[in-house]
Amino acid sequence: MKISQKIIDYAIWYYLRYYPSIKKLENKLKQKFWPDSKKWKIYGWINDEEINYILEEKLKNIIQEKEVLRSKIKSYIAKNKNLNYIKQKLREKLFSNEMIDELLQDEFLSEWESLLTRDYIRKQINLYKSKWKSRLYIKQKLIERDEDKILVESLLKEAFLDWELEQINFEYEKLNWKYEKNKVIEKLLRKWFSYNDIKKIIDRS
Repeated sequence: MKISQKIIDYAIWYYLRYYPSIKKLENKLKQKFWPDSKKWKIYGWINDEEINYILEEKLKNIIQEKEVLRSKIKSYIAKNKNLNYIKQKLREKLFSNEMIDELLQDEFLSEWESLLTRDYIRKQINLYKSKWKSRLYIKQKLIERDEDKILVESLLKEAFLDWELEQINFEYEKLNWKYEKNKVIEKLLRKWFSYNDIKKIIDRS
């Protein structure tokens, strides 16, 4: 099968430069060297059979898709990305759902262990606290799996103590002079504060 060496060289360069999924590489070759692309007049054009030949024969000793996928998962975990984020990004890169799920389950998802680190969760809690976010709001943002819940709730308990009541009081003071009691409660509930805590602050006012 006669294929321009420049096309093969490009495929090798692109793979070693970006380490894409096989599907992403295939799409890139179609984009550049399909008959309706701008490059085919210079380098020639290729069809599906020739693309398969490049991937399966010319690059067979270079492409290591599972290793690349494993490396990308490790990189996302090191950046404290949660499970849904990791899956979404890998799917956007056109890795197969089956391979993503299999590798995550076999090598990265341990029962009773969160993908997020303790230091990262603590920093995020403090960040949300500085923005006057409720505990419930923070839990919604940080808890994705049961394994996250144990760690997040432990650190929330450590970080908040009675702080959330002070936070509700702060918000209540801003709203109380503007709205009726029921409207104030409604607005505080929208900020993810618990009704019982809101009632404590209103009753003491």
